[in-house]
Amino acid sequence: MNPVLIANIVTCVFAFIGCIYGMLRFFRPRKAVYAQMITLAVGCMAFGRLYQVVRLLTIGDIFERFQLGILGVIGSLLFLFSANFGMMDSLADDGSKQYTKYRIIPLAAPAAYIAVYLVFFFFTDSAPLVKIAAGVLTVFVSGAGYFNLKHLIFPDVDFGVIKSLKLYNILALVFGALCMIEMITVSRGNIAAILITGILMGVILLVIAPTVERGIKRWTT
Repeated sequence: MNPVLIANIVTCVFAFIGCIYGMLRFFRPRKAVYAQMITLAVGCMAFGRLYQVVRLLTIGDIFERFQLGILGVIGSLLFLFSANFGMMDSLADDGSKQYTKYRIIPLAAPAAYIAVYLVFFFFTDSAPLVKIAAGVLTVFVSGAGYFNLKHLIFPDVDFGVIKSLKLYNILALVFGALCMIEMITVSRGNIAAILITGILMGVILLVIAPTVERGIKRWTT
């Protein structure tokens, strides 16, 4: 079987399992909206990978022409960004000057992603459509990565929620990095790297909802 197809099937199946778990656990009255948004992020990946599986089975490739599977990645990153920016960041960061360094240091994440984009896409002979797709992905992964890194290093002042969700933020940060790596490997047709990256992404999508659940329980007990 095609290794690229295997990678996408693994990611798709694991993402659907993770999404179903999150829906059963979090989509109930009085459950955290934060966890619901992360579940939706996993769901976006599940449907994006389902599209890619169908495309591989019918057309036979994901390397040529624009493919809608990338929208699943972008939607996933958007939900991860919205969860931390809209739901969690205000609980920790009150905007005071004493936390300035904790707002500056996380800029390392988007800076690294932008540097990767420039080296592997912008300053290469990649097709214009590939450069655009990679650029859009870089914007979304940078936004999500900034807040994941910020919440990893931010001091837990009063509520304890930042500390309880550190493992989730590590997983989300690794997931964002894998999204960039996957874009690079797909653009270059590196089959082995695509297979490894897809499996790693699938594992993270499988465990991320239970990780959030444990973090929330640790915070509320």
